[in-house]
Amino acid sequence: MTPRSGPATLLPVLAVLAALMSFMALLDAAYIGAGAVFEYPLDDPYIHMAMAEQMAAGGYGVNPGEYAAAASSPLFPVLLMPFAGTELQRYLPLVWNIVGLLAAAWLWGRILWQAGYGASALGAGLALAGPLALNMSGLAFVGMEHMLHVAASLAIVSGLVAVCDDRRVGWLLLAGILLAPLLRFEGLALAILAASVVMVRGRFGTGLVALALAVLPVAGFAWFLTSLGLDPLPSSVTAKLAGPDADAGLLAKLSTKLYELAYGPRQRVLGLFLLVGVVLALRPQVLQSGRWPVLFAVMGAGVAHLVFGRFGWMNRYEIYVLCALGAGLLAVAAVPGPRRLGPVLLAALPMVFSGWFYLGATIQDFPPASRAVYLQQGQMARLAKMHFAEPVAVNDLGWVAWANPDYVLDLWGLANHDARRIRLGQPGPGWVDGLTDARDVRVAMIYEGWFPEALGDDWVLLGRLKMTGPKKYLGGDTVSIFLTRPLDTAPFVLALRDWQQGLPEGASFEFAEGLDG
Repeated sequence: MTPRSGPATLLPVLAVLAALMSFMALLDAAYIGAGAVFEYPLDDPYIHMAMAEQMAAGGYGVNPGEYAAAASSPLFPVLLMPFAGTELQRYLPLVWNIVGLLAAAWLWGRILWQAGYGASALGAGLALAGPLALNMSGLAFVGMEHMLHVAASLAIVSGLVAVCDDRRVGWLLLAGILLAPLLRFEGLALAILAASVVMVRGRFGTGLVALALAVLPVAGFAWFLTSLGLDPLPSSVTAKLAGPDADAGLLAKLSTKLYELAYGPRQRVLGLFLLVGVVLALRPQVLQSGRWPVLFAVMGAGVAHLVFGRFGWMNRYEIYVLCALGAGLLAVAAVPGPRRLGPVLLAALPMVFSGWFYLGATIQDFPPASRAVYLQQGQMARLAKMHFAEPVAVNDLGWVAWANPDYVLDLWGLANHDARRIRLGQPGPGWVDGLTDARDVRVAMIYEGWFPEALGDDWVLLGRLKMTGPKKYLGGDTVSIFLTRPLDTAPFVLALRDWQQGLPEGASFEFAEGLDG
């Protein structure tokens, strides 16, 4: 390896080809598995599209005139505002994730070239393996903001390598520092650490500007939410912070984190990256080189995510920090010196375990997940918008809320503060009934098991939507459809009959006993 040998585009092009080919294979498998239908493997992209739809109309939420911060990302709904409420908008998450995938893969190859791997077989192998081992294609397939966050994180790493090698603060670093926290709040750790590196490398004023770029937009977004009467963080974040261990003591939380590190496969992968980083940091060549601040930044972000971050749920939360760590470790391992191949192989070792875990999970779980969303969430949306055509209550918000002119009551609380407050507090029996009555919602489509003793005594079961095959990331394979008060069931039965005729193979509806199905 010699510093920056070979054409600067070779490794980026190889990384892009690997990422794009694997992504197209995954997309094709999901399309065929869902019955020649395009569908996202999670319902969540539709939440962001519903938010974007209301933002384009001058609101902020999923229902007109009702403020809610249902999106987990400050920036992603803004990117989804074009073509709001149309079929073209439905493909915007896919488009942005392809953009993020191409940018992240290109930056991965660029960092390898910056580090000095050049036109070598080792450099080519790392360029091809990185996007696969770090699950870039699987993350892009999810359709959320996470892939763009990976690209912003790798822009930070690439910019830090340039700062350490040439003392040059480029636009790429500043763009990554600005965008990473706006795409995901977890990006604050890496962005702040990167700004600190700029200061340490003698560019104090520029570092302060970088720090302002990281912090001020996020603070401004929090102020915007509070000005609407909302919490300073999105409801998805506050709901997770108020999870089952919210009231646990410090020792209990620490014990939980240690248990997850010992037994959680994702935590162990991140832990291995950090362990290798510690070993590399002990090498005199790394400590004496100018690139040690890169290691400081990516490892600091890794520790922050290990302690405070989330893992799993389609393996989307932690990939950004694995990519940053992978790129950072390879950059510092490439420092010239005797027996330099050993440190490079050591730096690449965590990617082997990452690829073994994430590739297997992606191939096994992601294509069937698209089928599951189509058979359940897609059919619920069709029933609500085209057949009932009136306000509905749900516990899975996205598909039903997007492009729906009627009110959608989110019983889980991502888009409804009252529902979230009651659910996370001490709800009494029948608490859901009060919400539906207050908003004159006559129909509910829910997982019954999520609301024990929460429904009204006078609710009328119309029937159950069931799906065959793996439910993957759905909350259940059966959705119960209720009337929230005693009403004449005849018009609802007629609507259900018409809808039932269009159910795809794998989805079925069973009328409740006593109703003519």
